[in-house]
Amino acid sequence: MRNMKAKITLFILSIFILFSSCVPNKKIVYLQHPNDPEFGQIEESDSIIRTYQSFNKPYELQPEDIISLRIASLTPSEFDFVKKYEEQLGIIRRLNQYNQGTANGGNQNMRMQGLGSGGSGEDSGLAPIMLDRQQTGFVLDREGYLELPEIGRVRLSGLSIPEAEELIRKKLIDYFETPVIRIQLLSFHFTIIGEVNSEGRYTSFDPETNVIDAITLAENLTDFADRSSLKVIRFQEGETKVYYVNTLREDLVAQQGFYLQPNDLIVVPALRARQSRNYLLPTTTNIIGITASTLSLVLLIFNLSQ
Repeated sequence: MRNMKAKITLFILSIFILFSSCVPNKKIVYLQHPNDPEFGQIEESDSIIRTYQSFNKPYELQPEDIISLRIASLTPSEFDFVKKYEEQLGIIRRLNQYNQGTANGGNQNMRMQGLGSGGSGEDSGLAPIMLDRQQTGFVLDREGYLELPEIGRVRLSGLSIPEAEELIRKKLIDYFETPVIRIQLLSFHFTIIGEVNSEGRYTSFDPETNVIDAITLAENLTDFADRSSLKVIRFQEGETKVYYVNTLREDLVAQQGFYLQPNDLIVVPALRARQSRNYLLPTTTNIIGITASTLSLVLLIFNLSQ
């Protein structure tokens, strides 16, 4: 009788788990297409199968952006008044805007592109450079102007980074011998929450950061993440825009929310299987146990009555 009860309980529980908690492979594989090998059709190697139009466009600098400005020239470094001015600004600038913490208890862990796990720099030789840039940089004012010593105010708002570099180069050509200008955006922050392995606010030094970059920085999505409906919330020019991104589709790069903008919020929802595993499964297990016990009691009474 006990064996029968155990078999009934195990059978019903197995059926429930099979149909309510399993996540099909099609719901976790990125960049799928109906003609991919998984679906039965094998394409030729090294051939261009499909092309997609990207919505990406060069990032244009905005008011209150923070940038790093580096100058390479034949002029001795001791005469680089721009670098000295930037370093002095770094001393008085609020540095806590670069502290990046996970949502788990607010631990302030540095997480950014180019740094190793936890920002220790053990996995990347670029860490010292990036850590130095946290402490320096120029802030564009509310009108989008950059103020430089000797040069004065230069409007950079609305310019792409290459355009801004060329403008600054022309302004400095009388002060530096054959200057080469490099500008890097320091204030590209985004937040990712939901079904990721490491929620938090992250910094990227690449203005072409995309959703896949964000997922990588967040240490990938969980197995129960709904990869078909990531929500990208964008705060821009007094408006809040919402984009839905399907990372399961091969045309991901052609979706409008694929490339991120500073201060984007990415929300990763959960599949229904997660709710089944965390909430329905324990409750159903108890119900099945009670049902199996009742059934065993009925069978026992029936056998005794024979």
